Amino acid sequence: MSVAAVAKKELRQLSRDPRTIGVLIVMPAVLLLFYGYVLSFDVHHVQLAVLDHDETAHSRALVQEMTSSEYFDLVMELKSESQISDVLDAGDAAIVLVLPEGFGKAIDAGRPTTVQALIDGSNATNAQTAQGYAEMFVAAYGARLVTQLYGGGATPPVSPRLHVLYNPELASDKFLLPGLVAFILMISSTVGTALSVVKERETGTMEQLLVSPLTPQDVILGKALPYGVIAVAAALLVMATARVVFGLHIAGSLTLLVLETVVFVVGAQGLGLLISSITTSQQVAFQIAVFATMLPTLLLSGFVFPIRSMPIAVQAFTYIIPARYFVTVLRDIVLKGVGFGEMWEPTLALVIFAGLTLVLSTIRLRRVRL
Repeated sequence: MSVAAVAKKELRQLSRDPRTIGVLIVMPAVLLLFYGYVLSFDVHHVQLAVLDHDETAHSRALVQEMTSSEYFDLVMELKSESQISDVLDAGDAAIVLVLPEGFGKAIDAGRPTTVQALIDGSNATNAQTAQGYAEMFVAAYGARLVTQLYGGGATPPVSPRLHVLYNPELASDKFLLPGLVAFILMISSTVGTALSVVKERETGTMEQLLVSPLTPQDVILGKALPYGVIAVAAALLVMATARVVFGLHIAGSLTLLVLETVVFVVGAQGLGLLISSITTSQQVAFQIAVFATMLPTLLLSGFVFPIRSMPIAVQAFTYIIPARYFVTVLRDIVLKGVGFGEMWEPTLALVIFAGLTLVLSTIRLRRVRL
């Protein structure tokens, strides 16, 4: 009877809180649908750039065959070899297909010829898949030519020559470690800052700070600065550990890496301050901070799952995930060694995110003061 009484009391309390019932019933279905779309290791719509030195019907047929499916999207046609490194460095294409001069003549004459594919290996999952796709399409094209031109029984005249750049061995740790840095920093910076401010509110010392001569900006900077320094130091320690243990070498500028990390940490702390301004307990602040950082950073930043393989609506949503831009910046600096000129767009997005969260948290704290 005691169990039934407790259960009856709990049901009565739940009936008074329709939001909890909604969360318990609706949220599992929503998460199932969301994860069902996002959690996929299939890679589609690989960005393909083509440098066609031959410009014949055979070369165009191969490109058409590769881009007629959902596996490759033709994003640009290059004019010279010098454009290849720029395109891959900037991330405008994941693979560059180079068709040699005389490609069509060699096929017509029955001579063997090769197709070169240069692949961005900074994301090992995408690179490995793109490599397999390229080999599959070139092999299928060669087999079809054997049937059409030579009546079968001959060696396919076309073969791929693949080169993976930035991460030739396709080691998964080299592309996962930069993303792991973003994952750790986003969670630790946001949660740590949020809890520090809410703790002041729970103990009643926040009201003392707000009625003191200190401005909301002073409170924000004073609370955020220690955690920011700790977060940046932790990031450097993680990168140093990755260098010693996993052999991860930073190909780009360490100074630029530190500056980008500072901008990202400031934005994460601004989010933590914003969360703390709308909550009154550490438990609630922790739950909101984890929910707002852990899952989006893990699933929607490109850290593990390729964004271009997600549904269009989910891809659009990823633009508000700051870790998406920081993961791109980290991989560009650590693996590609590119400079600021090639990644000013994700940097600008991080600056906007940091400024927006700080402004909103300042406004919220000023309202608390009033």
